[in-house]
Amino acid sequence: MDVRETYHDLVRRDVFPLLPQRVGAVLDFGGGVGATSSDLRVTGRAERAVLFDQVAHNALPAIDTIEALNLDDREAVAAALARTGPFDTILALDILEHLVDPWATVALLDKALRPGGSLIVSVPNVNNLAVVAPLVLRGRFEYRDAGVLDRTHLRWFTRKSAIDLATCSGLKLEATSANFSGRRNRYANLATLRLFERFFAVQVKMRVRKTG
Repeated sequence: MDVRETYHDLVRRDVFPLLPQRVGAVLDFGGGVGATSSDLRVTGRAERAVLFDQVAHNALPAIDTIEALNLDDREAVAAALARTGPFDTILALDILEHLVDPWATVALLDKALRPGGSLIVSVPNVNNLAVVAPLVLRGRFEYRDAGVLDRTHLRWFTRKSAIDLATCSGLKLEATSANFSGRRNRYANLATLRLFERFFAVQVKMRVRKTG
C-alpha cells in the first residue's frame, strides 16, 4: 500500500500540544512524506509547508515545497534553507539521532528561524528502562529494527543531553514532555510522582524558541 494512503497514521499529533494554534511557515525536517506538516497545512494551521527528506519526492499533495537531499550534507541543507526560509516553526521529529553531527544541524536550523520562531525536537530516550535494565543486569545492549535501540541511530540522548542539543545554538528552552510506550509505563510514571520519568519515557520532546 502506498504510504500516502495511510499518512493519517503517521501524523505526530503527540507534538501538537507544543505548537501554537497557528504555526505560520513550517519546515518538516526529515519528515518522510510530510505527514505532520501536511496535516497542519490541510487544517489551516500552517500558511506554508516545506519538506526536507531523502524521500521528499514522495511528499503528500499538501506540501508546498520539497527538497530531496541528504540531511547530513550541511552545505546542501544550508543552501536549501536559504532557498525556502525563513520559518516560523521547524519540526525535527526523531531525525537528529540519525545524523552524524546533529549539533551543527541545530545551528543551521536556528539560522533559518524567524525571531520568535520555534524548533520542535523529539529524540529517543536512551535512559529508558528497556535499555538500562538489560545493560546493568545482563551486560547486553542489542540493536533492533525500530524503537530506542534502532540500529540506524548514530547518536544517543538522555533528557539532559537532548536539552543540551536543542539549545546548543542559543535557542531558549520553553517546554518539555515525554512519550511512553503503553499504559503500564504511563501509569507507573504517575504512580511514582514522575520521580523516575527518565526510566519510563521512550521519547523526549522539546520546544525551543529563537528570542533574538
